[in-house]
Amino acid sequence: MNLALIVLPGLILGLGIAVIVAALIPTQPRLASALDRIGTTSVATDTAYAATLENRVGSAVLRRFSDSSALKIPNTDLRLIGMSVNRYLYQKVLCAALGFVAPLALGLVAQVLGLGAFYVPALFGIALAAGGWFIPNLLIRSQAQEARTEFSRSIAVYMELVGSERISGAPPGKALESAAQVGRNWAFVRIRQTLTEARYAGVAPWDALEQLSKETGVPDLGEIANVIRLSGEQGASVYETLRARGQNLRDRLLNDEAAEANKATNKMTIPMALTGVLFMLLLGTPFALDAFS
Repeated sequence: MNLALIVLPGLILGLGIAVIVAALIPTQPRLASALDRIGTTSVATDTAYAATLENRVGSAVLRRFSDSSALKIPNTDLRLIGMSVNRYLYQKVLCAALGFVAPLALGLVAQVLGLGAFYVPALFGIALAAGGWFIPNLLIRSQAQEARTEFSRSIAVYMELVGSERISGAPPGKALESAAQVGRNWAFVRIRQTLTEARYAGVAPWDALEQLSKETGVPDLGEIANVIRLSGEQGASVYETLRARGQNLRDRLLNDEAAEANKATNKMTIPMALTGVLFMLLLGTPFALDAFS
């Protein structure tokens, strides 16, 4: 028996798993590169950026299948979590490749060990590749949902901060920027960057926040923009309005968390009941054996 035929498939499979795990781990974006691309519509021509395998694979997939109905890119979710389209497509290709290669490697090992024909496990390669293609969609959808929930929590605080700035006499645009300086989490950083870009571009800050709300799929941010727009154009008082909406948003988030907790508790009911039944059977087994002996 050739030892290399046993070790080589395992090494290939392990390397594939390691590459996919490394690709799925979120990384911090390069702020300098992002700032350099602000206000430009052309693709970056940085040599290091263009030469990465991630961008080559993603660009190739996008170029060949951009018109295909099977390739639906969740642009809103990607913008929210800060992931590029190329990285998203690269993850899909990696997961599909691993799903296709893993059965081949297992089939080779099984044939070398005499456990079965090579083609038997390999038949599952196409099905696993199709399943692996959709794994990044599920992961990104889950990450985006968590990000939106966290964003909404930050917006509930941001609403009251903006209202406090307005009642102190700050102009609408200044109130939005000053309130955004308080928070240090990623949601406040995203709002600050948007307002800064709007100021240098000559765009009204409430219009910039409304656009950010549409891009990220967080409608709560659009509510702030609408209220402040009314305040800026008509001089309306917004403190009580923003405070009430912030409280309503917090109540809604608490209700959602309570509903999720109830769902998790209900899912555990059947396993706990089965565990109790098994425990009772274990306790009753010695008595049953004695009765029939």
